[in-house]
Amino acid sequence: MSDRQSRAQRMAKPALACVKSAAASNLAKDYKPRAMAFPTMVLQSGLAQAVGFLAAKSGKDGKGKAYQQYFDDLAKVTGLPNSEALLQEALRADLPRYRLLTRDVLDAASWLKRFCQSLVNDEGSRNGD
Repeated sequence: MSDRQSRAQRMAKPALACVKSAAASNLAKDYKPRAMAFPTMVLQSGLAQAVGFLAAKSGKDGKGKAYQQYFDDLAKVTGLPNSEALLQEALRADLPRYRLLTRDVLDAASWLKRFCQSLVNDEGSRNGD
């Protein structure tokens, strides 16, 4: 069997792990709306503004924790070390890199959204619980 994986497989695996972790935590109720809305936010406002919004809303309490967790998970699934790296990359990238980063972030956000739809119900608990 080959070790090669498609781009989708490379993103799906960490996205599933991130959503499972969020679903098992007390952040699930606030995490899911972030995952549902973020891809649309990128398409409407652009990547830099969307990640800037996540950075502004991230915090250490309440919904801020869910924003921070989603921001960290998005960076991880995109292949960046953390949310700060994603923010800096979005702000400093030249046009070709910015377009590629936007595509990668949209793909990562789509995987997070799909797994949230299947694993987390609207009350914030895991589907089937």
